[in-house]
Amino acid sequence: MAFFSFRAECPDDVEQFKAACNAAGITTSLDQRPDGEFPDVEVELESSACLEALLDIMRRIIDGHVMVQTLRECRLKDNSLERDYELE
Repeated sequence: MAFFSFRAECPDDVEQFKAACNAAGITTSLDQRPDGEFPDVEVELESSACLEALLDIMRRIIDGHVMVQTLRECRLKDNSLERDYELE
């Protein structure tokens, strides 16, 4: 299992992502917390899936672009959560 982290615009985006992972048979363990300043949430995820598989699922989520742009294979404390606009 590897650790990943990302930011989402709202908790509903994370719930849609989690449901899509479950539907795809991808095991995930999520820990999400509010950003504090915005309605955004910060998420740390442990999964057996690879980065590309998670990105594929995120790209299917309506308004999932922030998740796609901030997903990194690292713990949340090591992720700047800066958006990479080339990942859309």
